[in-house]
Amino acid sequence: MKNKSIQIKRSSLPPRLVNENENGIRIKVYIQGHMIGAGKMELFHLVAEKGSIRSAAKAMGMSTKRATLLLKTIEEAFPNPILEKQPGNKGTLVTFFGKELLKKYLVLSDHLTKESEEFINWAAFKQSVK
Repeated sequence: MKNKSIQIKRSSLPPRLVNENENGIRIKVYIQGHMIGAGKMELFHLVAEKGSIRSAAKAMGMSTKRATLLLKTIEEAFPNPILEKQPGNKGTLVTFFGKELLKKYLVLSDHLTKESEEFINWAAFKQSVK
């Protein structure tokens, strides 16, 4: 049995997508029965950043097989491919459609995070007025 990595490196995705113990939003989008959430999008972003599924998986402390499976669930939700393997196992590129998908997810996350912060501040203010 392989030892799991104890230290999981954080990607450059905004921390609001990965923090679970703080106020905020963690979104999950369901498209044709496939769930796309912060973890999968973090992995996808790391593939775009590092140019390799293997490197992205290692950075997140998971196996390449698991990472490939998770990315496949994103790809199955769309008619267009999000990743393109380089010839001769020379890495993986994110397609134009994949870049747009990541960009739109981040815009949605930013919007919902701002709205949740306003709601939390409003609720805290109402609590202090009592």
